[in-house]
Amino acid sequence: MYSIHRSFADNCMAVTAPVRSKGRFTIGCDIIEADKLSNRLVALLPKTLDLRAANAVRLGLRELLINAVEHGCLEVGFELKSKIAESDDYLQFLLERQKLPEYRLRTVQVEYEIRPQRIVFRITDGGKGFDHKHRTHKAREDDALAHLAHGRGIKMSLRIFDRVRYNTAGNSVTVLKKLA
Repeated sequence: MYSIHRSFADNCMAVTAPVRSKGRFTIGCDIIEADKLSNRLVALLPKTLDLRAANAVRLGLRELLINAVEHGCLEVGFELKSKIAESDDYLQFLLERQKLPEYRLRTVQVEYEIRPQRIVFRITDGGKGFDHKHRTHKAREDDALAHLAHGRGIKMSLRIFDRVRYNTAGNSVTVLKKLA
């Protein structure tokens, strides 16, 4: 754990991000790439953001990116994930599923904009979307999903970011974090 935290801290301090920047990244349906991208995105943040806040942003982005891969690109629903997660073969299931023809060409796109007062990320996946109103409502309920090993990504993002907005289809989420 220390080496991961230390590596994250080193990555954050290694880049002195400009006060204003914008860009786009695209990854395939791969949760490992999603995790790596969350680290890369945080390395772009202004150095004035303290390590605790930067780590929170990384965790929020990681959850949203993994949701985009799992539930969007790979179309793994909540119930299916619950069933497979019980067998401890979930990672293997994802690795095999991302090779299937119907999923392997799908992507997750992240657009970002960094300004002095805020950072904005838009994460869009190649899936059909989901009923974000229902899931967001459930995530706002106190401890509604606390007993589960998964299902807390939306709840976490609602706590970390100042604004969380989904498009109508539910395959794109825009999050905003105020810096000042």
